[in-house]
Amino acid sequence: MNRRWNRVSIIGCGLIGASFALALRRANACDRIAGWDSSKTELDEAVATGVVDEVDQAFGQLGATDNDPGVSDSDLIFLAMPVAEIIEFLRARGRQIKPDAVITDAGSTKVEICSAARSYLKDFKQFVGGHPIAGSHLQGLAHARGDLFAGAPYVLITDEDQPEGPAHAAIRATLNLLGARVTSMTAIDHDRAMALVSHLPQIVSSALATVTKVRPDADALLSLAGAGYRDMTRLAASSWSIWGDILATNSTETAAALDALIGKLNDVRDELLESSERGGELNKTRSLFGESGGGTKPSKEREDATYFNS
Repeated sequence: MNRRWNRVSIIGCGLIGASFALALRRANACDRIAGWDSSKTELDEAVATGVVDEVDQAFGQLGATDNDPGVSDSDLIFLAMPVAEIIEFLRARGRQIKPDAVITDAGSTKVEICSAARSYLKDFKQFVGGHPIAGSHLQGLAHARGDLFAGAPYVLITDEDQPEGPAHAAIRATLNLLGARVTSMTAIDHDRAMALVSHLPQIVSSALATVTKVRPDADALLSLAGAGYRDMTRLAASSWSIWGDILATNSTETAAALDALIGKLNDVRDELLESSERGGELNKTRSLFGESGGGTKPSKEREDATYFNS
């Protein structure tokens, strides 16, 4: 029997939340799926398209303090919203999650979310911080698919001072059913890693696109752009409504990653200027390249990987 959950509530019915719902159905991992979203339009669409079976009426309006409808009877709560909205949901609606329910999230940074869970949930042991390293710069329920997590890395947050408990085991088992490649790390280690392999690439892509876009001859330049430029700037289409929270909640680690990159770029710039004026080898620049230089060629798996941008 693959089924693990009687009722799952998807909080946030965009790309990740809707894909998680579809993946649960695909794996026959639950009986019923409820949905909730701060956008009535998104929620109505999730119900109309069958992504979720019903609305979780327990949560009402986000931020409301009076006339709370009650306690959700879902035994798994999956939070798939921008980071700040996840934190606000835990603050405003944590008391409306039944005590024995497991809560997990899909936020792209983990330190502040895990801190909020400690503060606002009655039993922090039932919370499992998570981050699927899967997705697209395209957002919204329309782009959801049931195989989104299959073969993709999925980080679960563990406390370095305590062993993983039953809630972790339950989430891990469900993710295994979905085909995800599950790994565990602390919230601090996760945020440091994501600064380098996710947040830095996003900033670089957006900055590169902007450098070209603001030039008066931008249209002519873009008409000459090939696949390399398109690949490098694909992430620039990502939404600030998602990335504003991510960068604000991981600013120190992202700044450190930028410092490391800026150091390399300064070396290249200085060496190119010196070579232009005096000649000489481009040794520092060469060291950044694969095969003939000193770099390493990405594996096929890394070349095919898709950044998660929510």
